[in-house]
Amino acid sequence: MTRSQRIYLYLFWLIAFGFIQVNGSYKFNALVCDLRAPELGIIKQCNIKAIDRKHNMINIEALFNKTISEFSIHFIMVKRESGGWHPFMYNISMDICKFFRNPRKFFIPNLIYSFMKSFTNVNHSCPYKAGADLSLLNWTPDEDGVIAKFPVDHGQYGLQTTWYINKIVAIKINGSVLFFK
Repeated sequence: MTRSQRIYLYLFWLIAFGFIQVNGSYKFNALVCDLRAPELGIIKQCNIKAIDRKHNMINIEALFNKTISEFSIHFIMVKRESGGWHPFMYNISMDICKFFRNPRKFFIPNLIYSFMKSFTNVNHSCPYKAGADLSLLNWTPDEDGVIAKFPVDHGQYGLQTTWYINKIVAIKINGSVLFFK
């Protein structure tokens, strides 16, 4: 058996026994937006909208009454396994204002933001003026792009976020996605 035949046989074995996921789809199955500081503004919408039986999209829109000069986020990626949700991959806190001044300094957040960039108007450094309408509309990430950057096994994954505005816990947005064959 030649070297190239061994490589193809090895790749076939990995694909056949599920170590490399070749295809799959995902579907958002939960989204909760909790406004913790109502004096800062309102959440206009927070929902999942169906595209077809296997795909859907997210809409999140908030209107802020006060100028935002300090804006940070803490997010944890989790995976549902036996016994509940467990931390998975990332647990990151970051200053959004610093991120937009130099996104290349923040590799993982910049990679995640690249999937959302064309669907959101949160795209510049602070301040965000009072009356600003910050949104993520009709967002459904490119499946192949996400799987190429974040190779994960099939299952249910979640993202738990806490948004701090002017050092106050303002919003908690938690969601989950089901990745299936």
